[in-house]
Amino acid sequence: MNGTTDELEALNKVELYAWLGEDELGSGEIGLKQGLVPAGYIPLVATTRGKIDRSEIERALAHQSQQFRKSIYLCQFRFNGVVKQAVERKAAGSAGSV
Repeated sequence: MNGTTDELEALNKVELYAWLGEDELGSGEIGLKQGLVPAGYIPLVATTRGKIDRSEIERALAHQSQQFRKSIYLCQFRFNGVVKQAVERKAAGSAGSV
């Protein structure tokens, strides 16, 4: 892990909020719920509860929940550790390569 102490401390303060539920087809698998926006479908996830806990989102998900008889939950997640880190790699032959 190449992260600095400051980066790790900042990550430790991050909270994620996400709407989770079983897919409409009844697969039994729980996953991220998605919202349709002009650019397409996006996961309903945010770092601020106020951005994701909005009445229009909740109304749409309540309708989906009733239609397909599946529970949908707004969940909170906290940082639990780094799984992998994307790092910049220098191209072969660039300054500083061996």
